[in-house]
Amino acid sequence: MASSSRGPPQYVTPSSAEFNKLSDEQKTRIGEAFDLFDSNKDGFLSYEEFRFVLRALGFELPKAQTYELLVRHGQRPSSWAHDQDCPPVYRLFSLTTTQAIAGTLIRQRDPQEELRRAFRLFDVDGKGMITQDDLRRVSKQVGNNIPDADIVAMVEEFDASGKGGVDEDEFLRLMLSKK
Repeated sequence: MASSSRGPPQYVTPSSAEFNKLSDEQKTRIGEAFDLFDSNKDGFLSYEEFRFVLRALGFELPKAQTYELLVRHGQRPSSWAHDQDCPPVYRLFSLTTTQAIAGTLIRQRDPQEELRRAFRLFDVDGKGMITQDDLRRVSKQVGNNIPDADIVAMVEEFDASGKGGVDEDEFLRLMLSKK
C-alpha cells in the first residue's frame, strides 16, 4: 500500500465482481454467516467477528492476512471523529465488504481441496473411507434420517473395490462427475 503524507490510509472498497459470480446458495451462506456474527446487529463486523465469519465459511486465514484485509478494507466507525486517525483495530467490515472479500476467497478455492475437506467431515476418525456408520451419523446430525437400506445401497454402489466404504479417490470421482 502506498504511503501518504497527508492523513490516515483511506478505506478501499473491494471489488464485488467475484461475489456476483457466486451461486445464490453461496451468497446466502455469506449473508447468514454475517448475520450470525454481527452480534450487536449494527450491520458491521469487528475484526474478531469478521474472522469468525471467515472460519464459518471454511477459511482459516493467518492473522497477518486478515489484519491486512482490515488495514486495506476496514471502515472507521461512523461515530469516529473524522479529524482523528482510526487505528485498524477499531475499524469495521460492512456486509458489502464482507461479501466482496468472501466472494473472492470462495472463487479462489481449489474444488478438489474443498471435496477433500468435505470427505474429512464424513471420515471424522480418519480411517480413509466413508462407511455406512459415517453416513448414518451425518444423516442424524443434519436431521435427515436416511433409511438404512438407502445407506447400505449408497455405499455398495460407490465402493468400487468392495472394502466396506467409499475412499477419498472414489468420493472425488463421484463428486467431480456430478459437476
